[in-house]
Amino acid sequence: MRITDIEGIMVRLPEVQAIGDGCQSILIIKVHTDEGITGIGEAHTNPLVSKAVLEAPLCSISSTGLKPLLIGEDPRDINRLYDLMLRRTQTYGRRGAVMHVISGIEIALWDILGKALNQPIHRLLGGARRDRVPAYASDLAPETAEGAIALALDHRAAGYKAVKLGWGGLGGNPRKDAAMIGEIRRAVGPDMDIMLDMGFPVALEHAIYLGQALAEHDVYFLEEPLSPDDLSGFARLTAVSPTPIATGEKETSRYPFIDLVERGGLRIIQPDVARVGGIAETLRIASFAEPRGVRVIPHCWSTDILVAATLHVIGLIKDCPYLELNATTNPLRTRLVTSPIRQVDGIVGIPNGPGLGIELDEGTIARYRWSP
Repeated sequence: MRITDIEGIMVRLPEVQAIGDGCQSILIIKVHTDEGITGIGEAHTNPLVSKAVLEAPLCSISSTGLKPLLIGEDPRDINRLYDLMLRRTQTYGRRGAVMHVISGIEIALWDILGKALNQPIHRLLGGARRDRVPAYASDLAPETAEGAIALALDHRAAGYKAVKLGWGGLGGNPRKDAAMIGEIRRAVGPDMDIMLDMGFPVALEHAIYLGQALAEHDVYFLEEPLSPDDLSGFARLTAVSPTPIATGEKETSRYPFIDLVERGGLRIIQPDVARVGGIAETLRIASFAEPRGVRVIPHCWSTDILVAATLHVIGLIKDCPYLELNATTNPLRTRLVTSPIRQVDGIVGIPNGPGLGIELDEGTIARYRWSP
């Protein structure tokens, strides 16, 4: 089997807003083969930048686009091709957008292998440890406490047992943010897990205040309160915060996670499968984290391509309590595949079809396809 073509398909909502929704504009990756099998992946990043990384011609032996590098290769050689992509992009890669595109291609290669063998990806990697996982409703924080309470109650009524609010109006006043969570806790009761995602970093003293104040409301974790690069700040915060601290969605490759754990004191890390390097790299991070008592709860705010890939990973991880599920009505989240992934009573099943176990809805792609 050989790779004959790699498509980068940009889809975009008619109106893209300056909000914390990374699923408004995406790059779908299709890896085609001479045996008629097509693998599906997603690069979770700016799609125009990703498409350039995919299609760029040879510049030097260590600075090339990924499509010309992979044409003619056997897509089943996933580890070798992963190493090849890293080596041949090292001048302008190693982190950021290049790793995002490598992630999308790597996901598509696993999809091909699973389809070729008529097996789900998790079985190719040793078999899932579970067949379903609890999901938390992940949503954007409204500007007012009243709106946040209403949103949390809506998600509880929809069957979720956990909710995370992020970005939106958060970060301006830590006392206001803590008070909002207190009101949500009183509204939803003690049996629903609550998470808070700051999105952009706040001052260290504000993060320390939140870590202490949110503990009164039994917050499951406080996400991304500091800059991803502020390892000393994370070390100070995790040392004094009774509320668990989580971060990692903006990182690529396993190496920053080693620093977050060993230097930053993180006990919850959040690699994004479509950014960090793909399925195998996420599992390498989990292999590092698990013996150290660090939980991996992947970041997953995008289409059902990413949701499916993340579910295969979660099925393999020993201790992952939740799938993050984008609970907005964004059609790129809800209608991109023919059988959309849904929660029932707060639970989502691990896919069991060949490869990722999903098929794209070409009608939705045609409707939102974008070319600048």
